[in-house]
Formats: sequence, structure tokens, C-alpha cells
Amino acid sequence: MRCDTCMHQIPAVLPSPITPPAESSPVSILNTAVTILRSQSLALSHLTDLYRADAETQNDYVNSIQLMHNALVTGGKIVLTGMGKSGKIADKLVATMNSLGIHAATLHPCDALHGDLGVLRPADVLVMITSSGNTPELNQLLPYLPSGLPRICLTCTPDSPLGRGSSAVLSAHLPGSLLERAIYGVPAPTTSTTACLAVGDAVCITLAEIITAEQEERKKNFGRWHPGGAIGNDYKSEENCAKPTFRDVMIPWAEVGLVDTDADELEILRAAAGRQWVCVGNEKLFKGHELGQLSRKAGAAAAGLAITRLRRVGPKDDVANVGRGEIVVVAKDMKNILGLYEGI
Repeated sequence: MRCDTCMHQIPAVLPSPITPPAESSPVSILNTAVTILRSQSLALSHLTDLYRADAETQNDYVNSIQLMHNALVTGGKIVLTGMGKSGKIADKLVATMNSLGIHAATLHPCDALHGDLGVLRPADVLVMITSSGNTPELNQLLPYLPSGLPRICLTCTPDSPLGRGSSAVLSAHLPGSLLERAIYGVPAPTTSTTACLAVGDAVCITLAEIITAEQEERKKNFGRWHPGGAIGNDYKSEENCAKPTFRDVMIPWAEVGLVDTDADELEILRAAAGRQWVCVGNEKLFKGHELGQLSRKAGAAAAGLAITRLRRVGPKDDVANVGRGEIVVVAKDMKNILGLYEGI
């Protein structure tokens, strides 16, 4: 079976319509749940196939992402608007974008006509969410939008007034057999809102990956902007596990090789043997395996890291039982030195 509008393959097994009168038996209740869940699943499968195979849908998606990315890199933001359930989807997508570090805001169509149009700036991009593609409140906005403002339509009906008049379309197209009225006789938003929300979520993650290519950096940013709840607690736990403690990075002074500034090459090599760090003349710290090379150059004391002596170890630090007057070298890793700590 194929959809005449998009010439795209539609699943052969469609959910059976719910026929009145409704029953209250457990079997009837569960049948209704299964019908709705199956229709949602089929709607998402249809969208997946659409984005995998339909060239027009793919091109429009890429164009939409480019418009939003251009707005962000030029100091603008993404403004999402919609009425009713579509407005709720706009709120959710803006919340997701903000948690990923994407500058976004919502605009209620009615409030926009009563002064809130001022939220729109020339560098912004507007995303209109509408299942029908012909929402009256959104149509009323069009004459008052800033000239040249890019407009994207996220809709289940790409071939619609708002879809055709937009700079690009984010298609959440569903065939008639997967729309609510065909499934259970009432056009209460279910499959259509699921389709719009799913495409919107794809947009959020796509933008986040373009803006921040490294996954670890994205995770760090997400944790910083989401400190509360279970997600925030999980991030803090990961951060604490990954963050080295004082004990992890300290090297007791007794394990640091010591040589005088005027030491000859043989003495320097002996001091460096098997040691991570060597101190020359109580002034410079060297990585042990590099000291032999330095000793053959301009002179060991001419290079190295100047010792930084901190007056005390903070009471909140994990001091790892550093005793009064005891000195330890603290290295961020085995390559970089943080300083010289003295217990108090």
C-alpha cells in the first residue's frame, strides 16, 4: 500500500478502528491500549522510513537544520510557536534545547499579537508547529512577522498553507489511516502529536551534535545545565568518580629525586632513575625520564617547572593524611604538575 501524497510505502498491517459501544471489561480496556500503542508505533515506523528514503523530506530536514544553525552562530535563537497541543510540544522542545545549550524560546501565537512579537529578533528563526498546517492563529501572525525572518513549519501536512509558505518544512507526515479519526473515531491528538514530537526531538539532538562535536563535551554541558533531579545526581556521581582525589595525584617528597644545581650529568641520571619527578636545587621540578636529555643541553636549572609553594592545604581537600610540615608534589597526571603542597 502506498500514500498518494508522498508515494511512500505504508505498513500493510494497520490498527483496527475501535468500534462503539465501548466496553469496560479488562479485555476491552487492554485492547484499546494495544490499539493506541500499535498505532503510535506504526506512525514512528512510517516516519523513520520517510526520513530514510524520501529525498524531499531529507532535503527539507537538512535545510531546516542549516537555517537553525545559522541563526545560532550569528547570535540569534530558535523561537518555537504553536497552539493547543502543538504549543505544549513547543514548550517541551525548547526545554530540551536549553538543556543541551541551544538558545531557544517559546512564543504563544495569541500573546504574540498582544505585544510578545518583540521577542523576535532579525537573527532569529521561527519554527511553527501545526498538525494541520493551517492553524488560524498562526496564519494571523504571518503579516506581522519581521521581514526576512526564516520560517520553518513542523507539520503532519507539508502540502498546506503554512507548509508551502515556509522557508523549509520539517515533515511529520502521516497517512490518513494512521490519523486519530481513522483509528478511534475522534481527532484527539495522539499519533499526530507523537509524530511532531519525535521529529522535534531529532532536531534537538542533531543541532546539539553539530554545535558540539565531542560527545564527552556534550555530556559535560548537559550536566552543567541539568544539575537537579536524578539526571543531575547521576552526572555528579560520574564527575566525582572521574575527578582525581588528592591521594590519586600526590607524590611524597621522599619519592622525589634531589640534586644540586651544579650536579654533574652522572649525579642527575642517578637521581632520575626510577623516579617520576626530580627537584634541582629546590627551585625546579622535572619529569624524571626527561632530565637525562636536559642535562646534556644548556643546563638542567635553565628549564623545568618553577616550584609553587602553597601555604596550606585547604580543609575541604582530601589531604590524604599529609602530616604537619610534610611536603608532597601534586601532579594532575604524570605529565603536568599542579604544585608543591605542604601540610600544616
